[in-house]
Amino acid sequence: MAFNMRDVETFRRDAKMGGKLLTPEERIRIVKPYLPPPRTAIQVEPNARGKKPRFGARARGFLKKQFHTLVFVIIHTFFSLYLKLRHAYHAIQNRFYSIFRYHHRTPELIQSDVKHLRKLPKHLSVVLALENDGRGGAGLERLVNEAAEIAAWCASAGIPQLSIYEKTGLLKGYLPETHRAISQKLAVYFKSPPSLTLGAPHLPSVETTSRVGRANSSGLSHLSLLLLSAEDGRDSVVDLTKTLADMSQRGKISSADISMELLDTELSESVMGEPDLLILFGPHVELSSYPPWQIRLTEIFHVQDNHEVEYHVFYRALSKAIMASFLRPPVVRSGAAALNKALFSKRIDLAAATIQDPRLISKYRKALSESKELLRQERVSPVVVHPEDISKQKQGGAAASSSRKCLLLTPTVNPRVPDTWGPVLKEAVEKKDVDVIPYELELGYDHWSHSDVLTSILPEELHDDIPTGFNVAGHVAHLNLRERYLPYKKVIAQVLLDKNPQIRTVINKVDNVGSESEFRTFAYEVLAGPDDMDVSVSENGCTFEFNYAKVYWNSKLEFEHTRLVDMFKPGEVVCDVMAGIGPFAVPAGKKGVIVWANDMNPESYHYMKKAIEKNKVTPFVRPHCDDGRLFIHKAADSVLQASQNGEAIIIPTPKPRKATPGQAPPRTPGPKHIPIPPTISHFVMNLPATAIEFLGHYKGVYAGHEDIFHPQAEAKLPMVHVHCFSYKADDDTPIVDICQRITKYLGFAMKHGDPENEGEVAIHDVRNVSPSKRMFCASFRIPREIAFAARS
Repeated sequence: MAFNMRDVETFRRDAKMGGKLLTPEERIRIVKPYLPPPRTAIQVEPNARGKKPRFGARARGFLKKQFHTLVFVIIHTFFSLYLKLRHAYHAIQNRFYSIFRYHHRTPELIQSDVKHLRKLPKHLSVVLALENDGRGGAGLERLVNEAAEIAAWCASAGIPQLSIYEKTGLLKGYLPETHRAISQKLAVYFKSPPSLTLGAPHLPSVETTSRVGRANSSGLSHLSLLLLSAEDGRDSVVDLTKTLADMSQRGKISSADISMELLDTELSESVMGEPDLLILFGPHVELSSYPPWQIRLTEIFHVQDNHEVEYHVFYRALSKAIMASFLRPPVVRSGAAALNKALFSKRIDLAAATIQDPRLISKYRKALSESKELLRQERVSPVVVHPEDISKQKQGGAAASSSRKCLLLTPTVNPRVPDTWGPVLKEAVEKKDVDVIPYELELGYDHWSHSDVLTSILPEELHDDIPTGFNVAGHVAHLNLRERYLPYKKVIAQVLLDKNPQIRTVINKVDNVGSESEFRTFAYEVLAGPDDMDVSVSENGCTFEFNYAKVYWNSKLEFEHTRLVDMFKPGEVVCDVMAGIGPFAVPAGKKGVIVWANDMNPESYHYMKKAIEKNKVTPFVRPHCDDGRLFIHKAADSVLQASQNGEAIIIPTPKPRKATPGQAPPRTPGPKHIPIPPTISHFVMNLPATAIEFLGHYKGVYAGHEDIFHPQAEAKLPMVHVHCFSYKADDDTPIVDICQRITKYLGFAMKHGDPENEGEVAIHDVRNVSPSKRMFCASFRIPREIAFAARS
């Protein structure tokens, strides 16, 4: 049934007004014609053969259901208990804060609380929620009262601009009344309240007409308050987009003139600028359609499990925001230019406790840490040299070993305001063990992390996916930069080189793996460091030396290499069809697994032989350089022939230990013989792009040798582990896709299940490859029909 536009518009208006336009019955009446008819009965398909399931099957189904129920109950009980305990703990904690951090509607107390904070936000924003959808008027009254209280707190603390977001926009419909209520609240707090401007986007402001310009006790003479709602968020962005598109089509503005700066200016003027701090008074981080453009770099604060608008949340938010911005790197928008490390210097004013007796440093470091007065910041030592001794050292007048030490204190401690000192610090000063002095902490480029530096350098529009991940092969870092980051590739590479001492060369891939070579090598450009691609890598207790430009290697597959090697048992035969330089084969050989390892790339074959020799697994690993399609049959035949010829792995006798004088020489055992089994236990196919297409070559792999696998024999048909790519999805789409492709190329119907059962395949999720692609490993036993078919 086609939608009636009148119904659609009515429903949308009701949603914008928070459900106040329509009653529930009217909503049902509008929606009901578009719903499918209800099903009258559930059709139960009979058993395929019309028989009742056996008792054993019913019992297993019953036990399985009971087990799932038990697991659910245990998990539900555990998390219910955890949530109740967490809620109780936070309720007690919040109650404690509300008692000891109460303002008594006295601006002087609020000013006393915030005076130790070195910096206050110029623009504070809060999110408020309308209770019970505003029905009965109580919700509106409470909302206005909460807005007035927060405005009074801001005026007392000296915060000049406040924005209040309420999703439905109900407050915006009562601007004069809200202005009157806030003015009355300010008059309760102050003898001389500041003037007040209350406004909303696209609406005329309401201003105080008396006492304008008088500064209150906090020094604030004017408070600007802005009311926001959901329509000021995404709707404003959409409207601006439509306007700019229309102006561009009419030739009033060039498409080249539409930039981030233009959008930022227009949205700031039409809605508001970006707040320094956003406080959520709810129990969760829920932005409720808050204008997204305005909070790109805003600090967001909330108290877990809190449900009330209380002063202690306001105070804790101001304190935490100062701590969060305390060690933030300076913004250096150098663009694609060369990296200027000098611009990352930052000086921070702190307090420091000077210890008179060096023997007391450890004692007070522990005590101040426990009282949370000691600075605890990553990559910053709290123990520093006294600033006077630093000056003497620079002048060459003092030895570093004789320098006095200081303990850096948190930014909330002001050296000139004893009221900001904690009890431990006060007691230490009274005992004259400690003096509190100003300390200027200087941080340079070396202090900031890789992510910190790139965040400072790159434009804001590139912050959503800053390239911090990369492959590492020995001393080479391998990037795969997206196109929009290419103008900054040199800077990104230099920062990566600076922040990772083990890296000497940074390269960027310039095409897809395998697009230039069937050997999975790729073209690259050197972004930083020498063009030296000869690397050494350790993995699973083995060492591999190779030229990264000539062979395929991916360090992100280490866990997958380990997972499969752990499946192999000593004495089994494994056939690695696409072995590369041996990340599966060599560790398996160290474990005592017999491996037929093959790779078509002559360079991979060369470096695989070197790895076999270097890691001393020559008796167990036999390298080959063949086409993988042909190698499947060749390996099966050669393993069987070797077993029939009585070949074995011979482990040489270890050198005998020297005999102790006066004792008989120890008996030396002979060399150990490990016979080669007649069959291959596992095939590994690690070529995700095309390995599934090789599955047709398993047809007839053991043709004419059915007797080896008769039901009473111990030998099982080989397990195949084939790697592949598929879609990235939360449902079973990739599983269905992989099973269908295996069925197509193998020539035998396969479904997801237990790989020990014929016709069933287990699928393991290996890793993310791209936003829309994942790598998987499908494992299954070769079906008898395929293994014993006539060879073509």
